[in-house]
Amino acid sequence: MSWIGRLLKPLVRPTGQNGKPAPNSLPTVKFDPASVSEGVRADLRHNIGLIGDVDKKHFESIYQAAVESISAGGDLHALSCALMDIDGMPKQRAIQIARSLSNKAMSLINRERQASLGITHAIWISSNAPCMKDPRHPDAADTQQDSAHRSADGKRFELSKGLLVDGKRTWPGVEDGCKCMSRAVLRGLEE
Repeated sequence: MSWIGRLLKPLVRPTGQNGKPAPNSLPTVKFDPASVSEGVRADLRHNIGLIGDVDKKHFESIYQAAVESISAGGDLHALSCALMDIDGMPKQRAIQIARSLSNKAMSLINRERQASLGITHAIWISSNAPCMKDPRHPDAADTQQDSAHRSADGKRFELSKGLLVDGKRTWPGVEDGCKCMSRAVLRGLEE
């Protein structure tokens, strides 16, 4: 086999009957349930407590469903289905709550993981998608948040503090409707 054949061979994946890659040949990322630390659990409890339109008697069942969902790597379908079972919660509201809780937890998990690796700073990256709860019907707060998040693009911030955006410290993906991300700053590679 020629050197070019040996070079390209790893790029060829086994295919199934329909010509698509066989399911067992697709790369997967395993989520470590141990990433759901006590800090993440405490933050989750706090965020569930902030949900105003859900009866407090459902707090524990929402918390358990959220922990299971996040421990499974952010299974939004399972969490939103569990939320819809609570006193007939509307589907759209269940999806909003599931997305919000999951995004906030995953953001904290990523910050904790980065801190454990010695990463102290990151750069805010706007997704260029509207950072709004409902982009089809934005209100003034949504428009303000979107504008502030777009202007934060490329700014460096300390992971432990967050970035001062629109008068308050926050992290990418934490505010409801936010679709932003961050890129870690590695010492010695970027300064």
